[in-house]
Amino acid sequence: MKEITRVVKAYEDAINQNRIVGSQCTSCQDISVPPRPLCKNCGSSEIEITTIEGAGTLLTWTVIHIAPPSHLERVPYILGIVELKNNQKLTGIVELEEGINPDFGMELIADFEEGQEGASRLRWRSRI
Repeated sequence: MKEITRVVKAYEDAINQNRIVGSQCTSCQDISVPPRPLCKNCGSSEIEITTIEGAGTLLTWTVIHIAPPSHLERVPYILGIVELKNNQKLTGIVELEEGINPDFGMELIADFEEGQEGASRLRWRSRI
């Protein structure tokens, strides 16, 4: 449980510092985003937290019309799966400028905005 708490805290702290982190296995060098307490490739618990480049491409998306109370003011909004440069995938809200529609393979960059109670939230924006 201690290791799970460590990786969750590392991820949350990084987001609040406008960074994305993952875990890198010291045995096989595999990277997981978000970080995991055990390597998904070899099962080792010997992992290090590493900064991940916040750029990728849009793999797929959906438009959310019915949202939880914390996101009601955003409806409708785009929820997408972004493939990072290291082939890992992260889900998140995609915010595009007026008149720009989501497209498969669209290049996106990580951005961060202050959320409820001062915690930052990861958002994806187009490179345009």
